[in-house]
Amino acid sequence: MADQEKGNTPAEKKQADKPVKAKKPSVFSRIGKWFRELKSEIHKIVWPTRKQTVNNTIVVIAAILVVGVFIWVLDAIFNFGIQALLQGFA
Repeated sequence: MADQEKGNTPAEKKQADKPVKAKKPSVFSRIGKWFRELKSEIHKIVWPTRKQTVNNTIVVIAAILVVGVFIWVLDAIFNFGIQALLQGFA
């Protein structure tokens, strides 16, 4: 009874609990905001120096060579094993 006297009926309580939705900005204002944020993020980019780029390239090429040689050796070992098994059954 006390709730109803104050005007807090169950239906009114549910409405009071819901957050008020803010009006959504227009498409063009959202696109403009996106471009402004993009521009500010682009200014934060730190490009590597030429020395860092050359060093990273050398590391990548060396890693590729090491992995390639490792796979080549494993392939040769497995090929030798399979050939030995096939000649044993023939």
